[in-house]
Amino acid sequence: MGLRAHPRFLRVWVGQACGAVGDQLLPVTVSLYVLSQGGGVAEVSLVLGARAVALVLCLLAGGVLADRVRRSRVLLGADWFRGGLLLATAAALPVLPLLVMPAVVALVAAGEALSRPAFRSMVPTLLPGDMLERGNALVSAAQRSAAVLGALAGAAVVTFVGPRAALFAAGAVFVISGLTVLRLNDNTPTSLGRSMLADAAAGVQAMRERPWVLAVMSTASVHLMTGAAAALTLLPLIARDRLGGDLAYGAVLAAMAIGALPGLVLAGRWRPKAKGTASMCVLSGYALVPLSLALPLPLPAVMACFAIGGFAVEFFFVYWLSALQRNIPGDVLGKVLALDQLGAFALLPVGYLLVGPVVAAIGTTPTLLGAAAVVAATSALCLAIPGVAHFADPAPTLERAHD
Repeated sequence: MGLRAHPRFLRVWVGQACGAVGDQLLPVTVSLYVLSQGGGVAEVSLVLGARAVALVLCLLAGGVLADRVRRSRVLLGADWFRGGLLLATAAALPVLPLLVMPAVVALVAAGEALSRPAFRSMVPTLLPGDMLERGNALVSAAQRSAAVLGALAGAAVVTFVGPRAALFAAGAVFVISGLTVLRLNDNTPTSLGRSMLADAAAGVQAMRERPWVLAVMSTASVHLMTGAAAALTLLPLIARDRLGGDLAYGAVLAAMAIGALPGLVLAGRWRPKAKGTASMCVLSGYALVPLSLALPLPLPAVMACFAIGGFAVEFFFVYWLSALQRNIPGDVLGKVLALDQLGAFALLPVGYLLVGPVVAAIGTTPTLLGAAAVVAATSALCLAIPGVAHFADPAPTLERAHD
């Protein structure tokens, strides 16, 4: 019968896909608006850094909240808060100081941080256990497709209509997303009577017991701090300088999202014996993202490198998410999923803040080359940690087996 036999899941999936469009549309819109108002690397870094800081500060709270409050209510509140904020911002844009925009981006990101773990935790309540992989694959495909639409729509609307229209569009998709969970009768999570700090500590303990989990999380965090922060901060400036303008900026981001789709398909069909080795080797291909901006490549070549980067990230994520679901106890899985995202974004604000000073000190090309080298090296080094090669707890030694 397939997923069509589960209309509640499809209903929420459609809404969250709409919200994913808004999540991608907003940073593109605000970055281009800041540049049009005379901003530069520092101002774009501030906007993107504000989003990253809000995600870091609110993701863990979102994971704990998802285990304590009805998840449909969390999604409804997060979507309508973001929608109302963006509609108000669009209406007042002509009189808003430029420094207000990082605060707007941060507040919207806070809503995103609350909704992410709530949605991921909600999926197992909407689908039977034997359909979770298909459901998760569909969620990832929708998010990647939304990234294409959001990036292209943001660049196109700003270019041809203006930033106010783009902000109105972002606000509208969040309002629509909220409507899909309105009056949805999902179950209220069972509270274990622990404090929020105790909940968080339980998730941390589950990770400490598995060094390979911490190793992979740390590697992803370094990748974002170096490769992602440098590439995403410098891309809009390089696009204007030598790739063709703002539409080229949107096209490159869309290429990354398009490249992610075959990565999702391959990971859903291929079952390598050493899933961790395959994942980390492919993930090293993300080094092409900053490398493509460091070299004097034409727009199609840059788009191809970003597409490979998107392929690498999605391929890795499918196996990684499945490994966490398989190896982490169910009573702390929600917190660990939130901590995983928190760990991935923990150093991203630092990366955004460092891009400007590092570029000023050594130049754009050395910064991007250094970021590419760090991504490739850390992917290889991570495989030295026991358990990473198979994304699973290492098998016991003979001595331990005989105990």
